Amino acid sequence: MLEGIKILDFSIGVSGPFCTRLLADWGAQVLKIEKPGGDVSREWDSVVNGMSSGYVWVNRNKESITLNLKNSRAREIIYRLVEDADVVIENFTPGTVYDLGIDYETLRKINPRIIYCHISGYGQDGPYKDEKAYDLLMQGESGIILMTGSPDAPAKVPLSICDLTSGMYAALGITMALYNRAAAPSGEGQELEVTMFDSMLSLLGYFPHFYWHRGELPVRVGMKHHLLTPYGPYLAKDGKYISFACLSQEHWRRFCNQVIERPDLPGKPEFDNNEKRIANREELERVVGEELLKRNRDEWLERLRAVGIPCGRVNDMEEVLNHPQLVHRGLVRTIDTLHGRVNEIDNPIRFSGHTSKMHYVPELGEHTAKILAELGCSDEQIEDLRAQSVV
Repeated sequence: MLEGIKILDFSIGVSGPFCTRLLADWGAQVLKIEKPGGDVSREWDSVVNGMSSGYVWVNRNKESITLNLKNSRAREIIYRLVEDADVVIENFTPGTVYDLGIDYETLRKINPRIIYCHISGYGQDGPYKDEKAYDLLMQGESGIILMTGSPDAPAKVPLSICDLTSGMYAALGITMALYNRAAAPSGEGQELEVTMFDSMLSLLGYFPHFYWHRGELPVRVGMKHHLLTPYGPYLAKDGKYISFACLSQEHWRRFCNQVIERPDLPGKPEFDNNEKRIANREELERVVGEELLKRNRDEWLERLRAVGIPCGRVNDMEEVLNHPQLVHRGLVRTIDTLHGRVNEIDNPIRFSGHTSKMHYVPELGEHTAKILAELGCSDEQIEDLRAQSVV
């Protein structure tokens, strides 16, 4: 679907590489431009047949070329690559691209059609532009950590949600910019910016409204829901967790009358609407918790499903990766690497007439010679660039 789109990817870590992996999955040619030592994520571990799990996860379907961006000859190679590129993406510290001579104004003079995407922690300007921006730090700055965890201790979300969210927004923004370029009479590209901080604030949902309208800060509720109860995982008699969600008064009545067979509960003044149940959460959770210890998990699943209340199991990673729906949808696919075939989770978007790519994970600099040859460099010139530590 994105065949013919050429992306120069200067990004490192997770946010930028995840963005370009999403686009590469659908056919975009992504040239991953790495410093001679490689992307920092290459050294995180050696879990995947000697390769880093983090690198494999976000860098499939790309071509790797090593360039020493501080070398003027490497800069000349970049300028030649830009001539027929469609997109440039970077997530360096703001201002770095000017030092390297690969800023938007410089590159658009070479190719006015170029779409240039910045991903950063806080943006290219402002009082926080020079602050370090890793997922842990961003979860703290955006309020996520103090909203997450149990009442007695905050917790970090284990997934790199700040990186992933900004990467998805960047992929969306690039796709929109490509559409806009195709529709614009001038055919010119543009510069766009996504920040991790902005991205996470966009996910805060209803919580800002509680602060703006009631002066309330979110409290930590563990595995429960801030606005709804009963909601969340509960321990069953067999030591397994059952998850369910009462999303309406009708769900609450069915749960009490038909699932746990406690018709007395809906009529209690402290439980007769959702806001009162939230206000009396501690007592309600105690009662519900005691009732759910009377039967095994799968018995509760049958009862909840029978009355139309959303419910499910709480799976560990082994159960997830052997989930019958995962098997049915073919979500695990294998890709080739120089270290052998490895499993990967497929791109989640499904089209009626297209299938995502699932090819290789590049070795560091694996495609350097190929890409330079496509620019017209001879074998002797490529060897000279290597000898001069340009590539």
